[in-house]
Amino acid sequence: MATIIREKKTIEGKEYTVKVYQTAPGKLVTEGEKKKAEQFDLFLSGKMEQIEQEMKESGLLALKGKRGEVHRLWYEVGRRLAFVMDTSVVAAEDREFVWRAIYDHVWALHRGPIPERVKRDPETSHFSYCYKLSQFPWEFVDSAGDWTSWSEFFDRKETKNDSRIIEWLGKRAKESNVSGRQNWLRPLTKAIHEEYDKYDTRIRFESKDDLSHDLDRIFSRVHKNEGS
Repeated sequence: MATIIREKKTIEGKEYTVKVYQTAPGKLVTEGEKKKAEQFDLFLSGKMEQIEQEMKESGLLALKGKRGEVHRLWYEVGRRLAFVMDTSVVAAEDREFVWRAIYDHVWALHRGPIPERVKRDPETSHFSYCYKLSQFPWEFVDSAGDWTSWSEFFDRKETKNDSRIIEWLGKRAKESNVSGRQNWLRPLTKAIHEEYDKYDTRIRFESKDDLSHDLDRIFSRVHKNEGS
């Protein structure tokens, strides 16, 4: 399925907003695909309007811009973006375009120009990170750090290159063995970067268990230092 992306184009000195039918490389955009894209565009518009309304009515939208508190807003937004990962709604090959298209349908959750890096790599979208955040238990999220800490974790090249690192943290969340500790994610992210900066963990640790054991080692060291 093609996804409609709205882009600014300058034609004969005048700026216009045009629709671009984005799809996987090599895939033809037929008239049938365009019709499906238009239908999905209407669905996405309604979905994002509903999410923004819910955030406003719940009072969570008021947290926007409040450091140390806004992660609750983004967590709840992320929970409502689960439809992007539902293959009955969005094909896996189209997800990256949907993460970009969301910006065309929000008014309160994002204002201003769309970040250039999101245009280049939609998987780094703010809304993609919201969804990832929502996959952890809220208590775990809140104790680990604020939105800045979480977005830095998702943004590190080690995390982006190897999804098993996020999976490992998810396992940690289920074990819930970090209760009582606060704001530990940023030092953990830094430690992971220092350990793996010169390596590709997908090659260095072919086994998920080996990677998990090494991450456990880093985790224990960080918590020991934080507690000392």
